[in-house]
Amino acid sequence: MRVAYTADLHGDLESYRMLLELGRNSGARAVVVGGDLFPHAIQASRAPEVQQQFVHEHLRPLLAEYRTRCPNLEVFLLPGNDDWAMAAHELELLAAANLVYPLHEQVYDLHALGLSDVPLWLAGYACVPLTPFSIKDYERRDDGPLPPYSFDMAFTSWGGRVEKASAADIAAMPSIAEALATLASQSDPARTIYVCHTPPHDTPLDAMPRGRHPGSTALRSFIELRQPLITLHGHIHEAPQISGQYTTRIGATWCANPGHDQRRFQAICLDTEDIEKTIEHTVFGKVT
Repeated sequence: MRVAYTADLHGDLESYRMLLELGRNSGARAVVVGGDLFPHAIQASRAPEVQQQFVHEHLRPLLAEYRTRCPNLEVFLLPGNDDWAMAAHELELLAAANLVYPLHEQVYDLHALGLSDVPLWLAGYACVPLTPFSIKDYERRDDGPLPPYSFDMAFTSWGGRVEKASAADIAAMPSIAEALATLASQSDPARTIYVCHTPPHDTPLDAMPRGRHPGSTALRSFIELRQPLITLHGHIHEAPQISGQYTTRIGATWCANPGHDQRRFQAICLDTEDIEKTIEHTVFGKVT
């Protein structure tokens, strides 16, 4: 099955259009956005409203246009750590209108959906390890204790309204490892595309300045153990520029992060039955 993938669009409607065009022109059956779907909206008092407004006034009309133009092209959307859960709930309304498939903590049988000729699944997980930032809806415990970040300005909107969050609130949620184990029980990992906003730790896909690697150690362990078909990521925008790679291999598993650059659209296309020969970046080209 051919897939077009990107991440970290942050409400850039033109990039959404470019992804849909890439999917249409490349013969993809699915286009996927792997996290950070909505515009930056940090001011807690009205942030979810800003993101909800983007969904209703901008994203929904665009998706409806492409549903008419490309009825066989399916759209899968995963929120990320810059997205509020209150806004991500709006994806359910888009799903009810047959415009998208929400991905967070979901597993889709692509063969049953008629998108793949062979057994193939698509699973999604939005959460990243703890960051110093305020929005905590999609942040979870990684391996080990919580990092010593301040929670003075930490908020969630899990319950339908913005509320202060504490370290104890996050610690009480299922960890990244626990959530991934639940997903793995719902399909054959060797035939599953995992879309995880966080990249795996200490790889070219989570490279940052000064040698930092903030990706998930639990996700890396999951990949090493389960050996999925491919994992798709985002979150660390600059990783491909810093490392010089938008893909890596962990055992038999292909992993990719197309990166994000406000100056130019970045995405990848691939065919799941021959990843090595078909994976191609819109800026950096094929794997060499």
